[in-house]
Amino acid sequence: MPTAEKRPRADAVRNFERLLETAREQFETRGAEMAFEDVARVAGLGKGTLYRHFPTRDHLLAALLASTFEDLAVEADRLLATRAPLEAYVEWLGAFDRMPAPYRGLRAVLMESLGDDASAIAIACEPLKRSFAAIVAGAQRDGLVHVHIDSDELMTVVAALPDHLRGTEPQHPWLDVVIDGSLTDAGRQARRT
Repeated sequence: MPTAEKRPRADAVRNFERLLETAREQFETRGAEMAFEDVARVAGLGKGTLYRHFPTRDHLLAALLASTFEDLAVEADRLLATRAPLEAYVEWLGAFDRMPAPYRGLRAVLMESLGDDASAIAIACEPLKRSFAAIVAGAQRDGLVHVHIDSDELMTVVAALPDHLRGTEPQHPWLDVVIDGSLTDAGRQARRT
């Protein structure tokens, strides 16, 4: 006889939501370097409750960023369906570059996590990584992006663009250099026209 799916207790759901809300506030004010265990203290909960819901700091960050990652995956799918391959490629990289801007220190976390397929953040990024890989593959099929460009590695490079060089611009000034370096001669020509 199949067992009914066990639903979480109401207090466990409240604690989870309280931890996420507190973490979001801490993340917005203190950046990605927020002290993991301080989240429990500020939320008025014990460390055990924090660790039960989020075994590591990366699990907490992944939960905080899940909707942002999903939005980027949806945006990649939309661009793939509605834009020419090169346009989709350039627009999505711009959106990915702007994503960490509100969260101080997130670029460093992304750079580390994207290189480790087992990290909670990399796992949470899987949908957007798949969607961006489809964009890259389309641009490569059209001969616009070098075939040796790996979509995951490119995301890591964009995540690594240093914030202190960004200034007040929404897009990193070096993003165009990265994009142009990934394009074939045909891709650079198409981008100029």
